[in-house]
Amino acid sequence: MPPRLCSIVLAAHGSTATENCNDPLHELAATIIQRQEKQSFFSPELWIEKITPAFLQGDPQMTEVLESLPQGDVIVVPVMTSEGYYLRKLPEKFASNKNAEHFNFYLSSVFGMHAMIVDEMKSLVADHLARFHLNPKETTVVVVGHGTRRNKTSGESTYRLTNTLAEHFPQLNCRTGFLDQDPEADRIAAEITTPHTIILPFLISRGPHTTEDVPQAFGLPTGCDLAFPYIQKSDSGIQIYEKPLAMYSTAVDICIALVNETLASNQPVKLIRKGELSL
Repeated sequence: MPPRLCSIVLAAHGSTATENCNDPLHELAATIIQRQEKQSFFSPELWIEKITPAFLQGDPQMTEVLESLPQGDVIVVPVMTSEGYYLRKLPEKFASNKNAEHFNFYLSSVFGMHAMIVDEMKSLVADHLARFHLNPKETTVVVVGHGTRRNKTSGESTYRLTNTLAEHFPQLNCRTGFLDQDPEADRIAAEITTPHTIILPFLISRGPHTTEDVPQAFGLPTGCDLAFPYIQKSDSGIQIYEKPLAMYSTAVDICIALVNETLASNQPVKLIRKGELSL
């Protein structure tokens, strides 16, 4: 029996603001390929033909990426933070490919809502508290999500993360801020009274949101070459700005887990062309 042909697409919003905005997604795909070559993480009956990112903004684009893949099954991993506005756009975007009818389309759960994201954030906070000998009572942790006023549910996953961190670190002051809904990040930054701040962007990559908007809200340097984590010390305390989600050490493991879960469920999703009913 011939192996089941399959491609994996890491679907993200992306950005064209600077040349390297989408690099973390390309690097994530390359790392999954390298890991797969060393050790098989998928069923032996499965043949992974290609692993690639695809973007709403950037290359390859979601509306064209299927044209570069061999016909067969395609598993789309939404490398997004919530089950919000852009997730619902995915079937329509992939249906716009000229050869979409030659694919079986599978959609995994959302990357940013995987339990490993919470574990990674807990680990980052604990490491910073220990490394810099920070008193939790004098430290504020801010989870910054994108949010949107177009979808009421988009901010729920961000709030859930903050609440989980607050339960795990009861002495910390944990806050939530957004870029496109209330409470906005700059308002939260202005309300912080503790000397130390740990900023966790609940955002995917190196676009202008993580290199311009969030650091600007907290009075930190901006720029496309900003290194993560960025650490700013002063006489009064320390500000730590962490990396976006696609750069987490567990990002590869999350993608592999989502692909395997989707293969196990074996339930394809209908590709939805513009004007048809959405998810």
